[in-house]
Amino acid sequence: MNEKALFTLRKATLNDVETLEKLIKASATAINADYYSTTEINAALGNAWTVDVQLINDETYWIVENPECTIVGCGGWSKRKLLFGKSEPSGHVGSDDLLVPGVDAARIRAFFVHPNHIRKGLGTMLLVKCEEEAMTQGFTTLELVATLSGKKLYAAKGYVLVKAYDIELGDGVTNAVISMRKEML
Repeated sequence: MNEKALFTLRKATLNDVETLEKLIKASATAINADYYSTTEINAALGNAWTVDVQLINDETYWIVENPECTIVGCGGWSKRKLLFGKSEPSGHVGSDDLLVPGVDAARIRAFFVHPNHIRKGLGTMLLVKCEEEAMTQGFTTLELVATLSGKKLYAAKGYVLVKAYDIELGDGVTNAVISMRKEML
């Protein structure tokens, strides 16, 4: 049996936030250890690597569950301008934060897989779902900011390098990241 068939996708809900934060910490700590220092990882957690509840509210954040209904992966897409991290908790997102389908690129956001489940196709499963959903909303281009550990997956799925740069995480700590883009047509 195809191992991916054992996993299911569902939309994330606000009830999942605590579990997702734990998943993100486990994923980021283990998977990024070869690419970032402990200081860089800790600075990114809760800052750049975190749950953005706006994605959940927009119903564009997906989770992967194993047969025991344990969350083992997450990822989403956004129709908003924010590329990574979390929206400010203002409770209101103005229409100026929205992207224009067919003009702007939708954002691929916040992909994390539990370290016990890497290399099982879960990231691909999430990415395909997000791409399909963004396309049904009229988006023809997608963009993302990849961690160094995520670059290989996105490149294998047709995303091309736009630029590499460092993001500021506070207290002089930065993370090297890669901006990538994919035309869907």
